[in-house]
Amino acid sequence: MKNHWKLGLLFLVAVLVMGAFAGCAAETSYKEATNFVEISEVAEMMGQDNVVIIDARYAENYDKGHLEGSIKLNPKEDLSISEPVSGMIPSKEMVEEVLGSKGISEKDTVLIYDHKGGIYSARVWWVLKEYGHEDVRIINGGEAAVVESGLPLTLEATAVEATTYTAKELDPERYATKEEVEALIASEEENCVILDTRTAAEFSEGYITNAILYPHTKNYYADGTFKNTQAIALDYKDLGIDKDTLVVAYCKSSVRATLTAALLEEAGFNKVKVYDGAWLEWAATGVIEKPEASAPITTQDAS
Repeated sequence: MKNHWKLGLLFLVAVLVMGAFAGCAAETSYKEATNFVEISEVAEMMGQDNVVIIDARYAENYDKGHLEGSIKLNPKEDLSISEPVSGMIPSKEMVEEVLGSKGISEKDTVLIYDHKGGIYSARVWWVLKEYGHEDVRIINGGEAAVVESGLPLTLEATAVEATTYTAKELDPERYATKEEVEALIASEEENCVILDTRTAAEFSEGYITNAILYPHTKNYYADGTFKNTQAIALDYKDLGIDKDTLVVAYCKSSVRATLTAALLEEAGFNKVKVYDGAWLEWAATGVIEKPEASAPITTQDAS
């Protein structure tokens, strides 16, 4: 009991640092969604057979306290490789090995939370989706929603029994290579948008040719929960992006970009890809564009 009290206090400190945005985390803007799940639904699903909850925070965060029954799986620590640049999606074989060692099956319903506004959860979501996992969802509100919910917390690592995870081949409909991005730029395809999800400051230092900036932070309400599908659709329509537009999203290493991709998919955008090499790869080998000094970043570009 004492440990739980201390753990709750520790989590609440983290919430305050994050801006105390847990207050509205339980609102059901994504109830019965495909890519997202509300904490109220998580509470109902906990303990069910074939339901796995992933804690996508760093190991040090997990060790200080986590949702009871959750399994630590951070995308940077567990699900990435460093070639040709840091943070790339791992091979099919590596995914099978890692997920199998965590006791996860491809038939499981996977629910994910983190402490970074959902971007680590989204990266895990995207990797699993790339390899054909059917039911994987991001918990709206993340760590803050977990704490606010009053669900049981623990310091004890969840014991797992290794299993066999069978992945499908990489899905080309969700994945974009540098060569594909270059080809799209060269073709001057009208119904295609290269979407930079970084900050305005990062964009000002350089961006991919023809990219438009829309920081991933614009996808949140003030309380840190995700905007609902109607708001997302309207915001991107204002950018000139409709639901049949091919959207190729990127950021520095395509972690933030995966959150934008998940939200766009949920809102009904049906041609969304993530450029996995992202700015790290492009800056090393591609043509870098920079805003003209006399041209201020527009409202659509502001972070």
